[in-house]
Amino acid sequence: MLYLRPLLFCFAVLAPTLLWAQEPSQPVRLELPYELENSHVEVLALPDSSLLVYSRKSDNWAKEPDFTLEKYDEQLERVWTSKLDLKPEFEFIRHYTEAPYTYLVFQAAKPTLYTFVRLHLGSGALTKSEVVLEKAEYIYELNVLRGNHFLITGNSYDTKPSLLFLDPEKPQPVMLPALYGDESSFSDLHTDHVHGRVDVVLAETNRRISRLQVKSFDSDGKLQQNYFILQPQDKSLLNAEITPGDTLSRMLIGTYGVRDLRFVQGFFTAPVISKIVEGEFYSLLDLQNFFKYMKPRREERTRKREFARIAAGKEPTQRFRMLLHDLIQTPNGYVLAAEVYFPQYRSSSGYFDSRVRGLERVAQAYKRTHAIALGFDRDGVLLWDNTFPLRDVLTPDLTHAVEVAGLPDGRVVMAYPNRGKVIYRQMEQNKFTDKETSVELLPYEKEEKILTTDMPGLIRWYGSHFAAFGFQRIRVPNGPNRTVFYINKISF
Repeated sequence: MLYLRPLLFCFAVLAPTLLWAQEPSQPVRLELPYELENSHVEVLALPDSSLLVYSRKSDNWAKEPDFTLEKYDEQLERVWTSKLDLKPEFEFIRHYTEAPYTYLVFQAAKPTLYTFVRLHLGSGALTKSEVVLEKAEYIYELNVLRGNHFLITGNSYDTKPSLLFLDPEKPQPVMLPALYGDESSFSDLHTDHVHGRVDVVLAETNRRISRLQVKSFDSDGKLQQNYFILQPQDKSLLNAEITPGDTLSRMLIGTYGVRDLRFVQGFFTAPVISKIVEGEFYSLLDLQNFFKYMKPRREERTRKREFARIAAGKEPTQRFRMLLHDLIQTPNGYVLAAEVYFPQYRSSSGYFDSRVRGLERVAQAYKRTHAIALGFDRDGVLLWDNTFPLRDVLTPDLTHAVEVAGLPDGRVVMAYPNRGKVIYRQMEQNKFTDKETSVELLPYEKEEKILTTDMPGLIRWYGSHFAAFGFQRIRVPNGPNRTVFYINKISF
């Protein structure tokens, strides 16, 4: 069973209103015969405007699961199907696309045993190999340059991550020189395919101050360049994203703190080649919309209190942790997005705030207060900022909860799935709105009704399009209900 049918831009009677309101449309929907109880499905966006769907399906305990890779074009028409021969214990963990291949990594029950798959996007032909990565129980990042793999890995007994280089033609990985101190961590791993370079941004600290380091490697894992970026005396550089480009034009765009290095006090931009930061610094209080997630009176009180403390030479009382997104390149510069969060801990009575002391911490989760977007020109000058208030957005792990896309017309869209809806915000530079906007996922027919939505997901696809997906149960008039894995194209 496979359903694919174009969807009307909502229903005809609503079309004029929705067009005026610039609400997203849902031009096409795909339904696949997968059920939550026996299937695991991943939807991956590819650079050629297509989607790759990976599925693991097991109908009963006696039968080994079926592993399948399917490619769908921008109209969600199937292009090809490839069967993947894997041992039942392997689970999908990472992927990276370097045309004409997508590389996928699967992990065994023995955490250091991996299967690497190279998939040709044109034909669906694939090759695979098993690799043992000693001391690598986790793969946090995977990048590929000219067929060679760059991996950020870690394990449960050593808090210090590692940077590995893996040539698929050779059996043994090579550990690249990256981190030296136990308080160091990776901030960004970026592959510049135009210049044939992998850039690694490192954050190093002695718990009192923090600095950044940028290392550049060629496709063979050879170190090409190494830059240390030192901070001004009153600021510590916490983490940063690096822009593409040649040596002279590359920039770092990131966050800084003051005394407590866990918390962000503002943003900075600086050229990579500067040994001492000679860039721009923007306090959170300099941002026009950062505190708009608060009610207006609370925001006013907060700003007055913080400005008074600064004038008196005191530390700010506001403390923010941030999870950065990859930089978005625009015709005029860059957009940096980040999610503001605080950890919560579970007690016998439920979640409680991380600032509450004296209670036993059993399990950890991360709650978002808001997401932000900052627009910079190519010289690192801040042009605008905007905020997306987030309510009741909680993740068990510190992973991105919001998808961000820069649209061809200059708008920035932030969105996340919430059961049978996609909640979104369209940002036009610094024009803030507190009006919540959302779109209901549509079934095939007007008469059908979506009863339940489980495991909802959302990814940025291409251009102004997102893909929403998950498992749904559909009530059908005059027929049996159906349970499917859906993919809805969401077009802004």
